[in-house]
Amino acid sequence: MPVSSIYEYYASKEDLAYAVPLTQLGQFFLEYSERARETRCARERLRLYLWLTTDFARRNPEWARTLYLEIWPSVLVAEARVRIGLDEFAAIIVELIASGEAAGEWAAGPSRYETTTILVGAVNQLIITWLMYRRPRDIGRAAPSLIDRLLSTLLPPSTTAA
Repeated sequence: MPVSSIYEYYASKEDLAYAVPLTQLGQFFLEYSERARETRCARERLRLYLWLTTDFARRNPEWARTLYLEIWPSVLVAEARVRIGLDEFAAIIVELIASGEAAGEWAAGPSRYETTTILVGAVNQLIITWLMYRRPRDIGRAAPSLIDRLLSTLLPPSTTAA
């Protein structure tokens, strides 16, 4: 394919650079939606979503390195299509929190968006530390403990749920 033909598919170099990470993010969403069908409640879906975030990074470390160390922290991402994928990533967590509140699995908190920020920030920091320092050595073992602690602190089970 001639190089000039690439611009028939991508508007800019940035769009081309973001195409692979965006495709992988779509794969993550697909994998989550397939696995979420097996869950019974919002807490299980939220736990799965956060755990799958770390597991997907573990299984796709080059993608994770690009997404978490290059794209996500970049100020340029605000102008790129990949921003939509990052926004959708957080929006799913907001919706899962709302679902848990509606089902009485946990009490409504002060802000779903603040809770989402804390959850995403903690999981992202775990992934970033693993990518940069390979600590924890086994992110697959570290993630469930972190996620359980976050969920028990931020979204404790409701005492009024049946």
